[in-house]
Amino acid sequence: TIQIEIQGHTDDLGDDKVNLMLSESRCKSVQVFLTSKGIEINRLTVRGLGEGNPKFSNSSDLNRAKNRRTEFKIKQL
Repeated sequence: TIQIEIQGHTDDLGDDKVNLMLSESRCKSVQVFLTSKGIEINRLTVRGLGEGNPKFSNSSDLNRAKNRRTEFKIKQL
């Protein structure tokens, strides 16, 4: 019964709109994988956040790589 939000993130390189689409695509790929493993799709939501929520400063290649990520947020237990 757990509800999970899949959040996608990007670094700050490139166009904002392209980064938003990339982050949404990243989420949808994870959603497809999880449903292929038997997780019911109605338990998963996707949310692309683009470059708007970096965990690290985008000041180096290493930090930009860390910002290209997917996270899970538990919405309901």
